[in-house]
Amino acid sequence: MRQEHPYSGPLSHWLYGIGIGLALFTGFGQMPIYKRYYLTDIPGLGWAADFYTTASLHYLAVALVLGLLAWRIGLYLRGVRIRWLWGPGTAWGWILFALLAASGLMKVLRNLGLYLPPPFIVTIDLVHMGSAMALMFTGLGVILSRRRRREKPL
Repeated sequence: MRQEHPYSGPLSHWLYGIGIGLALFTGFGQMPIYKRYYLTDIPGLGWAADFYTTASLHYLAVALVLGLLAWRIGLYLRGVRIRWLWGPGTAWGWILFALLAASGLMKVLRNLGLYLPPPFIVTIDLVHMGSAMALMFTGLGVILSRRRRREKPL
């Protein structure tokens, strides 16, 4: 029997949304597209052109999301069955997070000095970016389908 848990509600929902949104924004910011397309000219977004700022924020956002997911998995392993309002709800979502985590870990190890052959680096980059985009579009689809279900036809 599934039960409502007070921590599966609005606070964790918002923290997850902020973490995912910031991770996506700063992840795409690692590519120099924000300056190229003048997004950094918008007042308050000048920091988006700084690689080290976006990298640090990306790591913080990912740590927040991974912490929330680890908390969720920990509760599940303890036998607590909760109806979550955020995060992956299907095997597809968990696969995307696993791909993101594995490819992200490989990118971190490469940045720490681990030698990886150039074709493998390109593969890791494409898997990381592809799974991030798949997660983004899947989440957008879920949000839009929930809105459609709540709207009542005339």
